[in-house]
Amino acid sequence: MAQVTVHTRLCRNLRGFAVIQGGLVLVVGLMVFVAWLAGIDSLKGLRPGLPTMKANTALCFIFSGASLVLGALPSERPLVRRSAQAGAVLVILLSGLTFAQYLFDVDLGIDHLLVRDTRRGVELGYPGRMAPNTALCFILLGVALVFIELKTRFVGWPSQYLASLSTLIALVGFVGYLYGQEEFPGLSRYTQMAVHTTLCFLLISSGIFLARPDRGFMSVVTHSGVGGVLSRWLLPPALVLPVLLSGLVLTGYRAGAYALPFALALIAVGNVIAFAALVWGAAFALDRVEARRQRVEEERVRLEAREQAARAEAAVQQRERSRAEAAEREAQRAVRTREDVLAVVSHDLKNPLGSIALSTQLMRRLLPPGEEGERLRKHTQTIERSVERMDRLIKDLLDMASLQAGQLKLDLGRYAVDDLVRDGLVLLEPLAIEKRLELRTRLPRERCWVECDRDRFFQVLSNLVGNALKFTPEEGRVTVEVVPGEGFVRFCVRDTGPGIPTEALPHLFEPFWQVEGTGKKGTGLGLTISRGLVLAHGGSLEVESEQGQGSTFSFTLPWSSPRGERTPAPESPVH
Repeated sequence: MAQVTVHTRLCRNLRGFAVIQGGLVLVVGLMVFVAWLAGIDSLKGLRPGLPTMKANTALCFIFSGASLVLGALPSERPLVRRSAQAGAVLVILLSGLTFAQYLFDVDLGIDHLLVRDTRRGVELGYPGRMAPNTALCFILLGVALVFIELKTRFVGWPSQYLASLSTLIALVGFVGYLYGQEEFPGLSRYTQMAVHTTLCFLLISSGIFLARPDRGFMSVVTHSGVGGVLSRWLLPPALVLPVLLSGLVLTGYRAGAYALPFALALIAVGNVIAFAALVWGAAFALDRVEARRQRVEEERVRLEAREQAARAEAAVQQRERSRAEAAEREAQRAVRTREDVLAVVSHDLKNPLGSIALSTQLMRRLLPPGEEGERLRKHTQTIERSVERMDRLIKDLLDMASLQAGQLKLDLGRYAVDDLVRDGLVLLEPLAIEKRLELRTRLPRERCWVECDRDRFFQVLSNLVGNALKFTPEEGRVTVEVVPGEGFVRFCVRDTGPGIPTEALPHLFEPFWQVEGTGKKGTGLGLTISRGLVLAHGGSLEVESEQGQGSTFSFTLPWSSPRGERTPAPESPVH
């Protein structure tokens, strides 16, 4: 929540800067336009001999500055958005016509539309006309302002790409002035911009980025994570240092301290040193952040371990006290005490299990990508599987307590047998496919109905079919058969597994008892609970098995409709 608040505040502040920058450009454009109307030459070119900001250029800055201000305001009103787009369209129209005059060598009469420039033989020889690069920048920025809300599938936010190109064009002119350029021979003759023109372009271009700080390139800069911190730390020096370094070297060259090749070498080496220092500084910063994160994580793990140990110790002490008290009571009161202990244990275990599950999910989302993150994700998966097994054990313990106390509540209803079997096997089918086992059903041709608790029926069927799938080797078969009887319906689960030893059959339904040597581990409560649930419905649960021939577990439920003649359907797969 704190990170979200910081990100929101940062984005709001950046949009405020965009409004200020648009306002500054608007004011500059108005001042220069008034200077043309009033004949104030000092505001047109800032210094004699330098290119001037034309009247149409000032007019375009008025429109683009107003468009940026309106576009950056936190307003959702359609009138504000349409007004911002209208200003940008006027910029595109005026600059586009100017650019067309250069392309087709025509005079459309727009250069002296509002103000006439009487000087001749200046700059490009077109009095009152903005330079081609100036017109191009206005076209780029106008389109960017019109489509500032547009996101495309392949390039993302095109307005930021257009603003970036305009920034590069204006930056060349601005840095040229910083380095003392006063003449524009050769190709540079077509790239003349007034000093305040380059500054206004830089303000508008950067303002487009700041107006939508949560999108495109800016979303990385404003992000509250490590990437955002790193970009905010690296970008300012990366933009400033090369310009300053080149300026210093150029000053020495003009003073005659060294020759041009040595000046170029100094610039290259200086840039290498500056960027190497930035990279090393970023690496150190990341190391510090990572070390801090690891310390916090280790402390959290230690706190969780201490909390779990304290809870386990408290649970052990509670069980010991309960055993001491149970030894001094009568048998009936001892059973009641055992039920209370089970309730306390289940409650105390569910709380830390829930905390562990939530903490594990949060840890997995926060893990970094890469090999280290993948290794830690495997550990989180192990923890989650352990939590699921513990939760299943707690539920089994509660069911055992309810059955032994005779307090099991059933939500009885009348259900079709074929629907119950199919719905109950849906979740077991993937396990059969994984073990390459054939899972079949044999259902009556005519529908029959039983009265039962639907969820408890699924619990019994899942326990029996799950055991059959667990102990049946690959390429084997598990069959679920329904046989209507006199006043009841019998559900049989047959498998082609190794069978159960004869000496183990009398102990199958005892709590916590398991057949030795199977290598299959569980809670030892599944069959006990299943038998209790069937008995609570008024039915019975039986087993038949022969070693090497498989096993058959069957249980009965009361039949809730008049008996009819039914013949078993042939075996068919579940799906």
